[in-house]
Amino acid sequence: MASQPASQPASQPTLTSRRLLFYTLYLAYIAAGVISILPGPTLSLLAAHTHVSLAQGSWIFTSSATGFALGAVMAGVLGRWFSPKSILLVGLALMGGTGMLIPVVHSFPLLLVAQFTKGFGFGLLDVSVNVLSALAFHDTLGESLNGLHSSFGIGSLLAPLLLSLTLALLHDFTWAFLTGSAVAFLCFVVLFFQRTPTTAHAPQPRQAEQPSPQTERSLERQRRQRGVFTQWVLWLMALEFFLYIACEVGFSNWIVTAVNQSASIGLALAAPVATAFWLGLTASRLLGSQVLKRAWLSESRLLYVSMLGGGASGLLVALFPGQLLIAFAASALFGFFLGPLYPGLMAIAARWFAHDLNTISGVLLVTCGISGMLFPVMMGLLISSLGVTWGMSIPALGCLLIVLPYMLATRRQNYTLQLRRAESTIQDTSPVPSIGQE
Repeated sequence: MASQPASQPASQPTLTSRRLLFYTLYLAYIAAGVISILPGPTLSLLAAHTHVSLAQGSWIFTSSATGFALGAVMAGVLGRWFSPKSILLVGLALMGGTGMLIPVVHSFPLLLVAQFTKGFGFGLLDVSVNVLSALAFHDTLGESLNGLHSSFGIGSLLAPLLLSLTLALLHDFTWAFLTGSAVAFLCFVVLFFQRTPTTAHAPQPRQAEQPSPQTERSLERQRRQRGVFTQWVLWLMALEFFLYIACEVGFSNWIVTAVNQSASIGLALAAPVATAFWLGLTASRLLGSQVLKRAWLSESRLLYVSMLGGGASGLLVALFPGQLLIAFAASALFGFFLGPLYPGLMAIAARWFAHDLNTISGVLLVTCGISGMLFPVMMGLLISSLGVTWGMSIPALGCLLIVLPYMLATRRQNYTLQLRRAESTIQDTSPVPSIGQE
């Protein structure tokens, strides 16, 4: 087999190792889904364990979102020196360890620290999984990310089922958390022995030596990385992720309470509406992977359909939260339309900013963490002061508003690519070399 040039990234894994890596990352997201979702349905039990009210106990979600934002930042910074595999292993270890600690602590400050650490680990995990996916599955990135992110939905579906099962059979919710931790540690062991793709880090030039062509290209990449924060496309995409999290986290955190209050039914009957949401989201990501693979819809059209369909179904939930049939069906539809957005937008970002995946993933996921801190609180204030309809309209409006920054970012990126092609054509056809041309 011919060796690859030294200036290229590390060699791509074989078909067998690519499959093993995909299933390992799939398992990692399942563990993340279980451990991340369980504190929600067990909030009353955790509050009782730590002797605080439900209102005080809800601060664990803010603590987790803060940790997630900082973890995403650190993953972007650490990615300059460490491989995405190493960062992912740390994230799995933190999530698995805190998953064992959260259900057994009896001190609320310690619970906040555990939630923060869990969120921090999730931030490391999310960034590194996206970077590894971009490196290993760049040729099928859209469909691969749809498939991978569907596993987080599967974990979110399994979490309440595990909780019900452990409470019914063992009368202790601790075992639900321990199951999620066991999956995280299993994934840690499987990933530890795998060879994963990495990006090469070129050495810095010595002062006494003339820079080689490879070094000049490395310096050019560094200049592009420093200038990436000045690109409007990046911040437009950050706004897309900010609005998306308002849809997913805001809706999933409040839909049960909204139906419970509007329909005047017990939590036992209202809780499955959240299951309908996660079921729709998981199904659409699995279907979206096949849609892109078989080219039934282009990636852009799939995203536009998701934004408009999500906005319409979300408005149905906001307008008729007390009608159980409409609430359940519209919640499932909202999840179904919302599903392809996150992996689709992440795939686009990975292709547009392939030269600095760690930084870009970190920036986008930090905006996710900030959104997760703000919107659930905002929705709670609106629901308590103005009513359920006003509060539940935020996810629907957020889904519709994603259209604007997505459209602007796409047009801007297309314009930039056209300029680059025009400059390349001029350089290729001009008999006079341009500045910087060798």
